[in-house]
Amino acid sequence: MNRKTAIFTGKLLSLTKPDKIWSSADPVKAQFEVKQVWKGELDSQTTVYTALSSESCGYEGFEVNEEFIVFAYGKPDRLQTGLCEGTKNLKSAQEELKILGAGYEPSKITSHQENPLELSYFNKETNNRFLIVLVFLISLTLFILLVIFLRRRRW
Repeated sequence: MNRKTAIFTGKLLSLTKPDKIWSSADPVKAQFEVKQVWKGELDSQTTVYTALSSESCGYEGFEVNEEFIVFAYGKPDRLQTGLCEGTKNLKSAQEELKILGAGYEPSKITSHQENPLELSYFNKETNNRFLIVLVFLISLTLFILLVIFLRRRRW
């Protein structure tokens, strides 16, 4: 728990998956209405990111309108959680709640500010991947055409 940036319970308001999926590590955005906090300074709503798939240690158990206990790490404006962090549905977190004891309320401010640098990073990374694949396919096509041309020229 010492390595966690934030520990809280909250209701999942929305879950946003990437438009185009490139890998199991693509980010999924989970927006929470924070109910109780044990670590960190959180607004009444907060965003946590996780990888798309458990293959990349992402937490796949999120369901909209369900309540969760979330153990998050990272920068306060870019919280992340994963499969091995302890995040789980609140219904099965009685032992964790008992150990944590009394928490405190989140701040009354609702923050809708995203970290534009981080989000644009994912967009740039996605664009870079697309360009790399495109350049590879064009190069492969040109190579195959060159081989066909040289073989026909010999005949």
